[in-house]
Amino acid sequence: MKKLAIATVAFGLGFLAMAGSAALAQTPSNPCQGITIKDPAEYNAYTNAISQSTPQAKAQAIEAFLKQYPNSVVKVDLLNTLMAIDQSISPQATLDAAKQLVDADPTNLRALFVIVYLEHQQANGNVQQLDQAAADAQKGLSAPKGQCMSEAEYEKTKDAVTPTFYSAIGADAFAKKDYAGAVQAYTKELQSYKDPTKTTAMPAPVDTYYLGESYLDETPRDLKNAIWFLVRAADFYPQAKSQIESAAEYWYKKYHCSVTDATCINGNPPPGFSDIEQLAAAPENAFPPSTYNPTPAPPPPSPADLAHQAIANTAGCAGVTPAPPPAAPASGAAAGTAAPAATATAAAAPPAAPASFPTACTDALKKTLGLSDEEFILANGDDQDQQLIWSIMNGVTAQVPGVVVSAAPDGTSVQLAVSQDAQQSNTADFTVNMKPALKARDIPAAGAKVTYIGTFDSYTQKPLMIILKDGAPPAPTHTARRGVRHRTR
Repeated sequence: MKKLAIATVAFGLGFLAMAGSAALAQTPSNPCQGITIKDPAEYNAYTNAISQSTPQAKAQAIEAFLKQYPNSVVKVDLLNTLMAIDQSISPQATLDAAKQLVDADPTNLRALFVIVYLEHQQANGNVQQLDQAAADAQKGLSAPKGQCMSEAEYEKTKDAVTPTFYSAIGADAFAKKDYAGAVQAYTKELQSYKDPTKTTAMPAPVDTYYLGESYLDETPRDLKNAIWFLVRAADFYPQAKSQIESAAEYWYKKYHCSVTDATCINGNPPPGFSDIEQLAAAPENAFPPSTYNPTPAPPPPSPADLAHQAIANTAGCAGVTPAPPPAAPASGAAAGTAAPAATATAAAAPPAAPASFPTACTDALKKTLGLSDEEFILANGDDQDQQLIWSIMNGVTAQVPGVVVSAAPDGTSVQLAVSQDAQQSNTADFTVNMKPALKARDIPAAGAKVTYIGTFDSYTQKPLMIILKDGAPPAPTHTARRGVRHRTR
């Protein structure tokens, strides 16, 4: 299904206001309580820088100070101030200041947040740039408490920045089609909100959407979780509500509606979908609650079931053969998949002598089933359904139209693709053994459309091959020619 175009939602860096400016004094007794600038000229330059009245002037003055005094004891504090000021100037200036701050203070949690946030935004899907944002996010997740940061301040800051770190890691995994990694990262992002109601505010609904998409693209696909997070995203992302809701309904129908339940498939919304919307709209339900339990649709009928139904639904045939046992989970190719045909000279042993079936049933089957129906049942039915169908085919002479897959060079046999599936895969499902052999001029080329008359003789089920004997081209039909009249004026 086509991905939705979900715009990246910018959000403010306002939490940086928590950083404040370090208390600066000329004669502190502890580095965490104050910083002493011993050089009067440096102190005057510092005072001049922080006293500027406009953000632009203050930023320029701080940059000039740091250029003049690159090893100043107030470098980290001024870079913190510069990073906060640059938020009102430009994203790139803010990013540059944050990188300088991390160079000076590698575990600075706020600076790592700013770097990750802006790198994520500026990447715009570029994998290389997202890789960098994800790497910096990992640094942020493992950053220890700073020397001059209280435990309470550290935990508060950590709670504020952790969702952004996991968001960048999730975006990187999603861009690289690592959907399991994206599920893990986006899940941790939503879990990192101590108050789950905060997941209703941007940017959490955007990443809730991407979590749903990641569940869709995972192998195997997890529709139950995908539906929940798509519905949840639609509830709190008004700009894209209709798009996401349509996607959620589509996949809900795939998960919940039986292929034969037209009411469910055509429902708008389908039954039960509104209940999910109501659950997901509860602000505290960032994750599916225990009451979220949509019922999966029953599996579609197996080919063996369909084959049996074709017989059981025919007048006089109800109960003539038992229903097949429930199919085991498929472990390989689907039942009935065509395999390379046997050679024309391979002998296909006929099945065991069939049981006796009611005449009313066999007569009705002869009247209602066509060759394609009979072939489908032989290919997919259980033993008794095959026997019943073969009882009405064996020894019957019929016309068989098909496309030539191959013909024996001596004209003794022709292999045909008769069913639509066989023709699409260019795989023989019928062998017509000729009697007499075709003359050289009558041997058909591969791809030719032909019709032969033959008598059903035997078959094998896997791979399906129905063999006819005494094959021959149909007798030509002759029509009397009418004389042509010439009209004269």
